[in-house]
Formats: sequence, C-alpha cells, structure tokens
Amino acid sequence: MAESDPIARFQQVSDWRDASALLAVPPAPGVFSVAFAAGPPYLGKTANLRRRLRRLLLPRDGAARQLTLRDIARGIRYCPTGSRFESDLLLYRAARIHRPDDWQRYLKLRPPSFVKVLLQNRFPRTCLTHRLTRSKALFFGPFGTRRAAEQFQQAFLDLFLVRRCTENLQPAPEHPGCIWGEMERCLRPCQAACDDGQYGSEVDRLTRFLRTDGDSFLHETAAARDRASAAMEFEAAAKHHGMLSKAKDVLRLRDGLSRELDELNGIVLQPSAAPRAIEATPVYKGTFQNGARISWESQEPKATLFAAQFRALLASADWSKAIPSIQGNHLALLQRWHGSSYRKGEFVPFARAGAPPIRKLANAAMRLAKDFHSATTAVRGEDSATLKISGHA
Repeated sequence: MAESDPIARFQQVSDWRDASALLAVPPAPGVFSVAFAAGPPYLGKTANLRRRLRRLLLPRDGAARQLTLRDIARGIRYCPTGSRFESDLLLYRAARIHRPDDWQRYLKLRPPSFVKVLLQNRFPRTCLTHRLTRSKALFFGPFGTRRAAEQFQQAFLDLFLVRRCTENLQPAPEHPGCIWGEMERCLRPCQAACDDGQYGSEVDRLTRFLRTDGDSFLHETAAARDRASAAMEFEAAAKHHGMLSKAKDVLRLRDGLSRELDELNGIVLQPSAAPRAIEATPVYKGTFQNGARISWESQEPKATLFAAQFRALLASADWSKAIPSIQGNHLALLQRWHGSSYRKGEFVPFARAGAPPIRKLANAAMRLAKDFHSATTAVRGEDSATLKISGHA
C-alpha cells in the first residue's frame, strides 16, 4: 500500500534563524521535521511545538556563540495534532518514507505477540509469533508482551486435547509419546491413538473458541453441565462446572485488544487539533485505513449528526486493505496506544466490517466531545455552555 508523504502537507517555518519567526508556531502538540543538506531529516513529536523548536534552534541564554541546529538546517516543517495517537501515527508514516532503513529502531517500535494456530499442518498446533503471514493460520492477539501471550496460550491449551509438541509427527503405535499424553491432556496423534477426523474435530473446537471469543466453549460446557445435572450425574456436572470456571479465567488473560485477527475491526476516536472536531481512524483487520474528521458547527454536538458522518465515512472506507507487511506495524502502534497510561479517546470495535454499530460510535463520539469540552473549559475558564476541543487536550 503506497503511502503519500505527510511532510509535504506540513506547515513551513519561513525564517527559522529569526527567533521572532518561531512565535508563529503554535504552542500545541504535534510532529516536526528538520531537513539537512544531506541525509535523512530529523523527525520528532512533542507536546509543545513552539517550545521544542525554540530549544532545538536557539542557543541557550547566556551561552557563548555556538553552532546550533539552525545553522545547518535547510528547512523546518511542523504539523499540530490533537492527540498522542495522531502524533504517533503521523510520525510513523513520515519515518517509513524518509528513514526507510532504520525507521523501526528510530521509533522504538516493538511488534506485538500473537498466538498462532498452524492450520496447514496435518496435526495443527499452536505457537507464539510476532510475524504475520499469508499462510493458512489463525492469529489471536495482539498481546503487549510475549510473556502475556505465553500465559494465555498455556492456559487455554488446558481446555483442549491438542498436542503441544513441535515435531513433525509420523504417527506410529511404537512412538514413545510424552507427559501430556500420559496425563490424558492430548489425543496422542503421535501414537496413532486417534484418526485425523477426531483430531480435526478437537482443533475445530479450539479455533471456534478463539473466533467466538470463548462463547462457543462457554455455551457448550454450560449446556453439558445442565444436562448432567438434570440426569443427576453430579460428578460429571461438577467436572463441567470446573471447566466453565477455568475457561472464564482463561478469558481474563486476554489483553484489551486481543481477538481473532480477522475480526479486529473498529474505529479509533481522538480529539482533533481543529475546534469542534474529532479525528476518526478506521481499523480493518488491525490495519489503519484513511481517516476522517467528524465535526459540528453548532455549540452543542448532536448524536444524529455524528451518526450521519460515521455512515458516510464507513461507506467510503476500503475494507479490503490488510497487508501483512504493514499490518504488524499498525498493530504495534495500536497496541502501544491502547495499553498506555496516557491513552485518550476511545476504540470502538466491531467484528464485521460491513455492519458497524453506528449508534455505539455516535455515543462514543458524544462522550469524547463532552469530556474534552469539560477539560477545555476548566483550563481556559470559559463559560460552561461553550464547547471547544483544544489542541492541548
């Protein structure tokens, strides 16, 4: 997916050698670029563009004449943003174009971890990975750390009888097996104790658990418990009840964004640098799509107005672009924001890209508008009836 150069749309500082020219730069959050005669530009983000550029370009007060960044710079551009999420996404897009060799190290971007079900194997198994591929597989995540993914994997495998070994199996009765087979925690395909159909049925139960966010297993186990209880088979009912409790404990180990990757759709809502506006960024299978600005002209936002704009945005969205080569990068940015302590705004998920929850999106936009209205009026001391979304929010 070709990406346009965001720096080309940045505002330019006309004369950065003149200290008074920097007064035109707003004291707002944003991303900036300092170009040089040779080599890649210096890219950065900041909570206050004017202050950061003054520190970079002007000599310290009272210091002797020294070579500063303004003496070797060949151009300075900046773009105000309304949130750290917007700054991160803008900086990522600029770094990919202008620093193609080291952008990942430059941004300190760490790919998230996934639990992967290797469906192309004759006897499918799970593994941990941070690489997304086009191979026949199911990816569940993202997880903020490999440790979190490993804990989830080990816990949810206790609910099923699939193998945990990593060897390429050649089923034979004389195979020595492993401890999991001895504990009756595996169907033992290595020892030909089950056929391909039996093992495939267990794998289907496992994949349904991940694809339905555990609902299939919970309903199946609850129904089995109720049947055993009605038949007064209390030991069997207690066993099913224990599995039900264990499944709920497993589901608590998910990260906030964790789900089957093909169902990781939604919209990220953030405050905008523009007044009376919200930035909406659609997410399709973990990949950011072209965003849009949701705005209102009147002093009070209306849910019906938001709903109409969301319908227009989603109708024009391209729900076919989910390329593994950039999918992992976008997921890393999404996971970094969603799992951070500085998170602002909301992420509204929906499993089916063709059936987004318009009312839920409109209500989330209303909450965001009111929250940032309250924060802005508290800072500026404006009348409580005035609604503005500040770039400082």
